[in-house]
Formats: sequence, structure tokens, C-alpha cells
Amino acid sequence: MKSWLYFDIKYFKNELKSMFTMSGLREDVFAGFTVACVSIPLSLAVAMASGVSPGVGLISAIIGGIVAAVFGGTRLAVSGPTPVMAVLIADAVSLYGLGGLLVIGLICGALQLVFGLLRLGRYAKLVPLAVISAFTAGIGFIIFIGQLPKALQLPSPSENDVIYVIQHIGTYITQMNPMAFTFAIITLIILKTLPRYFPKLPAPLIAVAVPTIILLFFGVGNIQLVGSIPHSLSMPKLPDFSLITDWKALLETSLEVFLLASLETLLSSSAVDTIGRGDLHNPNQELVGQGFANMAVALFGGIPVTAVIARSSVNMAAGAKTRRSAIIHSFVILAVVYLFPQLIELTPVPALAGVLLGAALSMMSLTEVIEFWKTDKTEVVIYLVTFFAIVTTDLIEGVSAGIIVAFLIVAIRMLTTKADIKLWTNKEVLRISLSGSMTFWSFDKLQRIQEHVAIHAGLKFVIFEFSNLRGMDSTGASHLINVVRAIRSCGVHVILHELNDEQTKMLDLASPGEKPYLKTITESQIKDILEKANIGHSATDLLKHGMEKFLGQYAHERKALLSNLAQGQKPHTLLISCSDSRVNPNTFLSAGLGELFIVRNVGNVIPEYNATYYPYSEGAAIEFGVGELGIRNIVICAHTECGAIKACISNHEVDSIGLRNWLQMIKNDFKNKNRIPTDAYQGVKFNLLNQVENLKTYPLVSKLLDSGELSICAWVYDVRTANILEWSVEKNKFECIKHDDVAVN
Repeated sequence: MKSWLYFDIKYFKNELKSMFTMSGLREDVFAGFTVACVSIPLSLAVAMASGVSPGVGLISAIIGGIVAAVFGGTRLAVSGPTPVMAVLIADAVSLYGLGGLLVIGLICGALQLVFGLLRLGRYAKLVPLAVISAFTAGIGFIIFIGQLPKALQLPSPSENDVIYVIQHIGTYITQMNPMAFTFAIITLIILKTLPRYFPKLPAPLIAVAVPTIILLFFGVGNIQLVGSIPHSLSMPKLPDFSLITDWKALLETSLEVFLLASLETLLSSSAVDTIGRGDLHNPNQELVGQGFANMAVALFGGIPVTAVIARSSVNMAAGAKTRRSAIIHSFVILAVVYLFPQLIELTPVPALAGVLLGAALSMMSLTEVIEFWKTDKTEVVIYLVTFFAIVTTDLIEGVSAGIIVAFLIVAIRMLTTKADIKLWTNKEVLRISLSGSMTFWSFDKLQRIQEHVAIHAGLKFVIFEFSNLRGMDSTGASHLINVVRAIRSCGVHVILHELNDEQTKMLDLASPGEKPYLKTITESQIKDILEKANIGHSATDLLKHGMEKFLGQYAHERKALLSNLAQGQKPHTLLISCSDSRVNPNTFLSAGLGELFIVRNVGNVIPEYNATYYPYSEGAAIEFGVGELGIRNIVICAHTECGAIKACISNHEVDSIGLRNWLQMIKNDFKNKNRIPTDAYQGVKFNLLNQVENLKTYPLVSKLLDSGELSICAWVYDVRTANILEWSVEKNKFECIKHDDVAVN
């Protein structure tokens, strides 16, 4: 039984074991040095944006990088201060000071640890992508506007407000330090252009180093520098809790920091998986690792950290193999702090502002908005609401607004009723395929359907199809019954086709007594009703209606799939089944276009291979599927209540010569393979096993079976229950493929 508390000591041991081997050490050392070159300027810039001293950013990178690497759940991720957190941390520092921020860091870490142990890491993925993208872009916009005064080397505004900075941008330009602005632009240009031509070079380090060198060699004056930083790490100590006066407000801020840090971490870990194409992260272990890291960072006087995609992507690009690279990166930063602190102290502040401006521009990606517009325009609405709410209010209110709008859109979509209406060529039957949900929201749609029915004079039947309708509530059922009664009062009969049990119950409650409609389950029942009313059942109209639904729904939404399949097919399974209309492999196997290469005939027969004379198409399909398409999985699927088998064992004389000769092959297999069935059900199974033996007579099939490259499955589909029996060679019997084996709880 799965424990509700996460604790995977085996995972932890296996991950740490790889750190104590020589394998990959050279790559990890190189990656660690490379990431440190990116991490140092980024940590300094984030510290500046967060309202703390530069040394605090370096301490956070050192401690957070080591602890998160040891205990985290993403092998090649690198943790440290991140621009995404800077806005929220700056607000916390302004409200509670650095002492209060350390308490917030402890609380954030403790919450992450608890959430990881309680297996709650996966719930971070419940946030809509449009909200996440707008959230990142909103923070980027705030950082960009907030760093403009530093890039111009002007005092930060007394009001830490985006709108205030925008309103006074003209004043800033007239009062700016031109050389400081030049340094910021040089940094920004290098940061944006260097990766295009030299992707392996540490662009942030070079972008900051160039203005620093210019400043040192040419003696440009009046440029603000980073200044003094600690030349060593202080001993860990608990924050002074007595300085906190408003615990309620501080706890609320701690919760905001926890949510943002956890979300950024798990999103970065998912991105690491995508870039690395595998090596999936463990979200619960990652939260545990970040929890320990943030508590340790707080004890050493640092700011909250997260897994950072910028550092992590550099780590992977540099060839990192294990967690050692992140730890080495931290020790490289520590060595610089101890041995070469002057290199950091002489860094121009406008250059660090340029780093943040570059990070902010990367966070404000128009490409994502364009993609949302192409795929689903409602996502753009969610994006814009979230973005402007974040910019004009604060982060949490902005995210809340975006999630609320997203839920409203989902609710409206779920409540919306859609109808595909088709008038048959005889002008006497109107067929309406319903999809979506039938709820209180469906009133207008049903009224329009009623009006549409009224304009067609001569109608005798209206058929409502329910196979694609997801749900129905009592109000929706009541609205539908009222429309049905209105249609019926005009002398038009109504058929409700393919109602499920829940929908039937709802409609029974909405229309007690005599029903104003007829219910059908199969198409043959509709055919019988229409023919009794002297109306021809148009199978062609039915097929055309189905094709229109396919084109309007499935094909319209899967243009990329159709385009890909137009280039050629690559099915994964050759499926040989009976022609019986009750057996639809694509339906009961939930298989889409391009997945199954299907051969169907009466009785799922596979004639034995004959090298001299073979007049059957089955052999061509088998050889083409296995030989040309490279299929390595074959399924022969029989079914219960098979008419072909019943005819074979009943000794009923078949008049049609083609069918008689075909069934004779089944009878001959029963006799030649010494499997004589006593009833139809046994006959289905015996015939299936006979066809498996016939399949093995094909040289290509036999060759691939001998080499272990091909698998053959023998299934019996039960037309009454939809269960499938599979032949077990090891147990020499048929066993039910249980549905609960693949259930997701």
C-alpha cells in the first residue's frame, strides 16, 4: 500500500552514489566552473533588485546551490537567487527588513519541506499555462521598469511603483548619467547577441566584465560600483524573531514567497526535463531539497532561492553528468569570494542593471502570446488579465485574477451546448447531434434549435443524438423536455438517440408520465421507426452527417496530425479482426488515425501460407504491414456471438458460393488441427488459436518470431460486456484483460 507520506531513501542513495565515482567528473568540473561564471553576475544583479547587499546574493547562491543539489529531485538543476523572486523579496525587505526576510525564508523552506513530504508537488501543474506565462512576463515588466533608474544611475523613486516610474520617465532621461546608461546598454547588447554566435561562452560574465574593464582601464569617473562584500561566510545563526511585530502580515508574505518559489522551482525542473529530453524530475523530492536549501540559506543570512532555468540550461549545455556540477559551481563562487573579492567589488552597478534588463526582456516573450493567439484566443484573454493585474496591483492578486478568469472560461465551455444539425435529403428528417453539456446555460441554444425546426415545413421526425453530450443537469433536462413538447405539438415526432443512464434518469424526472419522445439505442431501431412511418432511412445521409461532424470537430482540431500522416503511415500494430459491425477496433482500443493497420474479413480468417498459389489479400496485407511498414506487433481479435462460427458448427447449408467456400476454411482448420468445438463460444476460441497457427506459417512472420522481434496476441472481444480475453501461452488458457490494471486514481 502506498504511503501518504513521501520518503524515498532508495532514490536519495542512488542519486548520491553517482557523486562518489570518477565517471563524469571531468564534465562536472567544467560545467561547475561555467555555471559559476553565469551565477556570479546574476546573483549580484538579483540581490540588487531584491533590495539587499550584493554579498547576500552570493551567499544565497553558495549555500542554496550546495544544499538543493544534495537533497533535490532534479539531477542537473542549479539553484540560486532568481529575477522572478526579486520583486516579491524587495517588497518583503521594505516591509520587514532583512531580519524579517530571513524569518520568511525559514517559513518558506519549512512549508516546502512539508509539502514535499505530503506528496503535494504535482499540484503546481494545475496552474494554467497562460497564467504562468503572464505571471513571468508581468514580473519581467516590473523588473525592467524598476531597473531603469539604476541603469541611468539615478536614485530609486520614493514610491516603488511601476506607474510612478513610467510617469516620470521624461525626468529620468534628462537627469541620467550618460556613461552609466552606456554601460547598461553595452551589457544588454552583449547579453543578447553573444549567445547567438558563441553559445558556449558565459554571456552574463562577459557582459559584466567588458564595462568593468572599460571602467578600470579608462578611468571613467562617477560610476557607482558594487562596493564592499563579505570576504568569507559567517557562521549560521537563527534570525532575531523579536524584531517581528506583525506576525499575521509576515505569515501572509511567507505564504506568497513559498508559492512563488515552489512554482518557479517545479516549472524550472519541468523545463530541465524538456531540455534534457528525459531524466524526469521527482517533484516531491525537489520540494524537499528546496525546503532544506531555503532554511539553510536563511540561517546563513541569504535570500530565498529556487531552481533557476538559466543556470540549469547552462549546466546541461556544458555537459554536466551528475549533481556534483551544481556543488562545484557553489565552491567556485566561494573561492572567488575568499580569494578575489575585489573583482566583484569593482563591478559597475549599471552593468548589473543591464543584466536584469536582459533577464526582464527574456521574461517578456511575445512569442508565447502569439502561440496562444494561434491555438486558443481565450488564452490571450487570461494572459492579458493576469499581466495587467500583476502590473497594476501585486503578484498574488494578479495570479488570482488570472486563475479566476481561466476557471470562468472553463466553466462556460463546460456548460455550453453545441449542436450539429443536418436535414436529410428527403426533407422529412432533421438530425441534431448534441455535444458539450445540457445545463441551465443551454436555454438559448435549445430555443434556437426549436426555431430552426419550425422553419422546415414537412418535417416528420427530429432525431437528437446524445453520444457526444458530456453531462446534463435537471434544469437542462427541463429545458430540453419543453422544446421536445413544443416540437411534438407541431405534429413532429422526436427520437432521443443513445441516451446514457444518467441522462435517461434526468429526463424521466423532468417528464413524469407519458413521454413526448421515443428512445433508441441502435441505428437499426431508428430505421425500424422511420420505415413504420413510411419514411426511408437514408444511410447515405447518416454517413454524410457523420463525415461533416468529423471534418468540423476531429479533423479541424488535428490538422497537424493529418498533415503528418499525409507524409506516410507508421502504424504500431497489425490488427486482424472480423467484419462484424459490432467490432470496432479503433473504438474499443481508443486508437487514433495512423495507429492500426487493419485487416477485416468474415471470421477473422488467415489462410495458410502457400508459396505456389495464394489468391487471398490477407497474405499481401501481412507481408506489407510486417515487411514494408516495419510493424512488430500483431493482434488477431475474434469476438463472441460470431455469425461465421455459428454457421460453421450448425451444419447449416449456406447458399452463397463465396461465403460457403470461405467458411469451409474455418471448418477445415477445426478438423485438420483436431480442435472440434461443442458450442459457438468454444468455436470462437478454437478458431482464434487456429488462425494464430496459420499466421506463423508465413516465412517473414516465422523468421521475426524466432529472432524475438515480433509479438503476436490473440484476443476475444465480448460484444455484450466489451471485456477482452487474451490467450496466455504460459498458462494455456484465456484470461480477462482487467480494466482496473490501468486505472488512474
